[in-house]
Amino acid sequence: MEEKYDHSTPKFGSQQMRDTFRLSDAYVMLNHGSYGFPPQPVLNKRNQLLEEQESHPFTWFRTNLMDYYMESVKIAANLINGDVEDTFILSNVTEGTNCILKSVMLKERENGEILMNTHSYEAVQNMLSEMETTYGTKTRCVEIRFPISDEQDVVDLYARQLDLYPNIKIAVIDHITSPTALKLPVEKIVEVCRERNVLTLIDGAHAPGQLDLDMKKIKADFYVGDLHKWYYTSRGCALLWISPKHRNKILPVVTDYCKDTMHHQYCYWGTRDTSSQLTLSTASKFYENIGGLETITGYNNKLVTWAQSMLCEALGTRPFDIPQSMKPPNMAMIYLPKSSKKKIGSYELTVHFIEKYNGITVGFTTIDGEVALRVAANVYNCKDDYFKLRDALLDYFNE
Repeated sequence: MEEKYDHSTPKFGSQQMRDTFRLSDAYVMLNHGSYGFPPQPVLNKRNQLLEEQESHPFTWFRTNLMDYYMESVKIAANLINGDVEDTFILSNVTEGTNCILKSVMLKERENGEILMNTHSYEAVQNMLSEMETTYGTKTRCVEIRFPISDEQDVVDLYARQLDLYPNIKIAVIDHITSPTALKLPVEKIVEVCRERNVLTLIDGAHAPGQLDLDMKKIKADFYVGDLHKWYYTSRGCALLWISPKHRNKILPVVTDYCKDTMHHQYCYWGTRDTSSQLTLSTASKFYENIGGLETITGYNNKLVTWAQSMLCEALGTRPFDIPQSMKPPNMAMIYLPKSSKKKIGSYELTVHFIEKYNGITVGFTTIDGEVALRVAANVYNCKDDYFKLRDALLDYFNE
């Protein structure tokens, strides 16, 4: 499919960049990591694919779809320094995590245990709870508390939990924790797991587009990562990487008619629309055209670090006490002021700020009994966005 692409580069933080992401003036988006935003060229590509699909569904599903799918697979494999044969495209990390855990634990039901941590994504927690009922597995948990003085402290927590529970078969390890934006030392944790013959699944939902990924360095058994968050594909598009030693052992959660190869099995899922998965080529070109990893994360990190400091000073509060090596480039955390007048929950607060404060969209979470704010930066953000957040927070706590 011939693709037309505009190679003009809007300035970071400019109105032109905001327009490229079609951001509504009714909102101040400071929570890009939750769902992501496809830029206009990617949306155009998705619409083009939908037009093609609906103009002749038979040709789409029987002739063209697999070629487009493999194009995305090749780009994803290159992005993570993985082999094409071991890389797959699917809808999101939750789907990939289901594929892996249910394939692995199907053979490990008797005395099978799965390890997560206290910052694991809620969908992972729910999945493991369901598997306790349906598969008879047990869930173990690494308790990560603040402050964290050194990343080795986290590695040691994993080692102790693995030694305490020798029936653990697989560990789910966040590359960047979703609610609390901690960049975990995954290579070191994978090593302590491998020493104990424990399989490793890296939940990299926030990693592609934020971190330089290399499967040959991480050496995990499995890796899943969303591409619609920080790599700008249409929603939903994610990658799944399976170590060659587990080749052909991890099955998709839905079995379809086409079983020629593992790529066919992951590509075909009835008549489900997977056009978002086929926007990776356009997203990759956009990502590189506006500067690539170093330039994009450099801008985002400078902005979000400044915003974190500014907000802490304005609110009289503090950031999470963690080492520099555990801070991701595009997200930062601060504690909210303690207030006996405010009985707040994290989800309710998120909705409240959208409804009352002109669409200000951020992520709130509760950790160790305190409410905290996850703030993100992306190339369409500027300092004025965070001043609006500051004014809203001050109004909220002073009203």
